[in-house]
Amino acid sequence: MLYQALYRKYRPKTFNDVCGQKIVVQTLKNTINYNKLTHAYMFVGPRGTGKTSIAKIFAKTINCEHPIDGNSCEKCEICKLSNNNENVDIIEMDAASNNGVDEIREIKTHVTLMPTFSKYKVYIIDEVHMLSSGAFNALLKTLEEPPKHVIFILATTEPQKVPLTILSRCQCFEFKPIPSNLMKEKIKYISNEENIEIEDSAIEQICIDSNGGLRDAIGLLDQLNSYTNGNIKKEDVLLLNGRLSTEQINKFIDYICDNDINSVFNFSNKIDEDGKDYQFFCEDIIKYLKDLLLDHQINKRNEIVSKIGKDNIINIIYLISDYINYIRNVKEKKIYFDLLIIKMLDLLNKTNVRITETKEVSNELKKTELKQDNIQIKIAEEKIEENKEKLNPNQSNNYYDYKELMKIRLNNILRIADRESLKEYIEFFDQLEGSLDNLDERKIYNLLLDCSIKAGSKDGIIITASNENILNELYDNFFDIEKLFINKISKELKVCFYLDSEWDSERAIYIKKIKNKENIEELDEKNIFEKIKDKDKSENNEFADLLEIGE
Repeated sequence: MLYQALYRKYRPKTFNDVCGQKIVVQTLKNTINYNKLTHAYMFVGPRGTGKTSIAKIFAKTINCEHPIDGNSCEKCEICKLSNNNENVDIIEMDAASNNGVDEIREIKTHVTLMPTFSKYKVYIIDEVHMLSSGAFNALLKTLEEPPKHVIFILATTEPQKVPLTILSRCQCFEFKPIPSNLMKEKIKYISNEENIEIEDSAIEQICIDSNGGLRDAIGLLDQLNSYTNGNIKKEDVLLLNGRLSTEQINKFIDYICDNDINSVFNFSNKIDEDGKDYQFFCEDIIKYLKDLLLDHQINKRNEIVSKIGKDNIINIIYLISDYINYIRNVKEKKIYFDLLIIKMLDLLNKTNVRITETKEVSNELKKTELKQDNIQIKIAEEKIEENKEKLNPNQSNNYYDYKELMKIRLNNILRIADRESLKEYIEFFDQLEGSLDNLDERKIYNLLLDCSIKAGSKDGIIITASNENILNELYDNFFDIEKLFINKISKELKVCFYLDSEWDSERAIYIKKIKNKENIEELDEKNIFEKIKDKDKSENNEFADLLEIGE
């Protein structure tokens, strides 16, 4: 007998066997118990979370001759045929390879035929988003008014690609990634059943690498079982997946922090020789640095964070996130990874140089203070603050231009601000996370999480930041933020950024003007906006230069 893959061998046969998806399972069981079947269902969620398995269980159970509390009896002829994939009334179709109009027309021809021996004829269409537009149009009418003996179950990992006309005709169920604790229990159970020796740390790593997909986890266990002949350790999981251990990541970060150029590039060469996956490594570095920041936040001290600074770690995370997009799509991944190393070293070196320069300037000015009277001391202190501001490594190149633009926009927004616009923008931001399409939009959204929406007009929004560092980040991403808002809210919108500490006083000034019925004129921002835009275009893009080097 041919070997059966573990994910097929341990595929759930009844609702009670399903791992996770408690809400989906209970809802479908109630649907069966209370005879509230509808004509079309849409199962949406990541791969390997049970969409097709539950579709097959549901199809079997609604046709079962003696269902028990929403579960199939597993004894009747219908259940036996369904378990052996021999029930001709349950039709499975993969839309990835059958995505044309002809296939859908064939369905339309056969739906009028009564089931052979089941109560319902069930069509399970997997990866339905792969259907062509013509196929969707052909399916639409049938899906809307199918015969009473026909039920459609559509499954997809990308619901945004399914026309709304199809979605609106289905009862939708959202499948969540399988929780880690349930995945661990399932892996342990299968390991015991198959007499596989596996370390707990290896199970943990399998669950991490599977990203909530149980099928992926079981498939990886199957592969590891073949590789190790039934004795699996964490090192085997890392080796098979092309990942590095936490100790190796820690060593890499130490080399970066110590500016140990030889060691860090030797490390890069070793990754290449061992065939490790650079994309996975970059993702693991981000997770590692995120954990360092959390440790620093909770325990108020972390050696690495204290050494290179929280802002530098955040900047490195953003830097790596940007590079992941390029590493994913090129052949010579090592070249781009080495360029990433150069960029990280350069970031830390520039910061260290600027800190040293700032200290030297401050010391010189302090010596002068001792010889001057009170007026001269005050001037010296102002110079120190001025120098610190100039040497701030996070400050935008167009900092003062942005400041001027923001004052103009503050005036123009507050002169016509209204509560309805403010409410609209707050509701828009609350729903923004669910509409993000890519990593760049996610980066912008994460940056805005520490900000507050303070006021709005029909064509403008005022957002405040808690400190200068965040404000500078907002300036650096100004055009991307404005573009994201305009795209998502579908209207022209001017964004204004201010510091929390300055907002109350500025707001009070305009409230007073409005109460006194003063005429607040609209200011022209065109010149300063074009100036910022031209500077932004003309500045040398270091990232683009690095990409040219790698070609």
